[in-house]
Amino acid sequence: MMRRESVAAGLTLSILAGCSFAPKQAQPVVVADIPDEYQSAPDSGSYQPQQWWTVFNDPVMDRLVDTALAANLDLREAVARVEEVRQRYRIARADLVPSVSATADATHSTSPANVGLGGEFGGLPINRFDFTTYSASLGLSYEIDFWGRANNDTKAAVSDFLATESDYRTARLAVISATISTYLEIVDLRRRVALTGLNVDLLADRADLTDKRYFRGLTSSFELYTFRSLYRNTQAGLPVLESQLADAEGRLAVLLGRYAGSLDQLLAVGDGEESPAIVLDPVPAQLPAALLEERPDVMAAWRRMEAARFRIGARKAELYPAIRLNASAGLQSSSVSNLFRVDQYFLNLLGGLTAPLLQGGRLRANASASEALFQQRAAAYVRTVLTAYSEVETSLQNLGNQKERYDFLQRQRTSAQGSVDFQLRSLERGVGRYIEYLDARSNLVAVETNLSSAERALAEARLGVHRALGGAWVVDDDMSETLLQQYRRLGDDLVPVENPDDDLHESDVNGTNGDAGQ
Repeated sequence: MMRRESVAAGLTLSILAGCSFAPKQAQPVVVADIPDEYQSAPDSGSYQPQQWWTVFNDPVMDRLVDTALAANLDLREAVARVEEVRQRYRIARADLVPSVSATADATHSTSPANVGLGGEFGGLPINRFDFTTYSASLGLSYEIDFWGRANNDTKAAVSDFLATESDYRTARLAVISATISTYLEIVDLRRRVALTGLNVDLLADRADLTDKRYFRGLTSSFELYTFRSLYRNTQAGLPVLESQLADAEGRLAVLLGRYAGSLDQLLAVGDGEESPAIVLDPVPAQLPAALLEERPDVMAAWRRMEAARFRIGARKAELYPAIRLNASAGLQSSSVSNLFRVDQYFLNLLGGLTAPLLQGGRLRANASASEALFQQRAAAYVRTVLTAYSEVETSLQNLGNQKERYDFLQRQRTSAQGSVDFQLRSLERGVGRYIEYLDARSNLVAVETNLSSAERALAEARLGVHRALGGAWVVDDDMSETLLQQYRRLGDDLVPVENPDDDLHESDVNGTNGDAGQ
């Protein structure tokens, strides 16, 4: 008897808990087989997403990023989108709890006494029937989620919210990256405008000296026209650079939520500040590739795949009977004075089962469509992971190449500066020629112009690594093994995840929403 009672109790608990038709959480095999590390650098590291741009050690850059995070309109739109999806989660969750409504009404009816039963019996002493009824009641309606439809729809809504929150983080990362990139462009263009102006003055002196030497028969017409052409071409390039600078400053103003022409204070460099700083510290690039899941776009793609998985269970549950309970209780009387007497109560209970029999294939089509959507989301997730991995590898390779170019131009600048110093000392001793000194200075300006572009390219390459990795990392040799334990390499299309996070509640949503501004 005790055994039968235990079985009955277990069966009752199973019925009350319901069931779910959602597929088990799984990791696509391509993602599960992702390499343990990248190929382009020697160290491993752990995720450090907070204020990663401070590695550039540039106060102007920090000021611009802080302004963009506070005023960028794309981020404001993304925040509002997160709030919209959070409210949609609350709408979906409402199906998990009973709906209660309050009703208060008064009705009055009048009819002749000689119709209906009054007409059958005849000879009634009254001519009309008058009825007045007052009532106040509470109504309750609830659908037992036996097949898990409402629960799966709620979990799908949670996953949608988390995906949208990751979209916000993606937008935040994009705004920060665009702000830094545009700022680097402005710094480079300002340097190039100044260097080009200096070069125009040097070439003007050089062309003037060549004119004099030509009329004295000391040089050829080819040299004369060569320097005249070089001078005019350099002079013509100056307005182009100034237009590019104005365009970059306008784009930065839009990123900061401001009108063009209002950035002078933000872009001002204080005493003792060197802007921008060149970061040559090594990047811990041989990170465990599983850290890619920290990228917000990867997380968003995963969450959308999870939402589609839950919706498979919800749509399949619609193929089965629905159990609904309805109840109403209240007070009813023919007079207001007696309405609130305890003995005037009434109670109605109703339980019903509704089974879909003929829907024209709509419900099965919905279930099939949800499975097809899940396949789409899974493919999009794999593509996002592969793209992210490729971006990291490419950015690491580009960073190494830009460092080599920067080092080469640094050595070239040292050589060009040595040539200028030598020509200047020769002039001071009276054994040099001014025209050779002008050529050396013009060459130094050209090298410094190339070096300015190389500094910008190196900084943007470093930015590209942070953007590809979704933030910054610090060296940590013990991190990779811990993060890779969640993956099991099997030969199927999907690899089960050992610790699924199916049981998400509103606390997860509220907690995640609170971190959205970090």
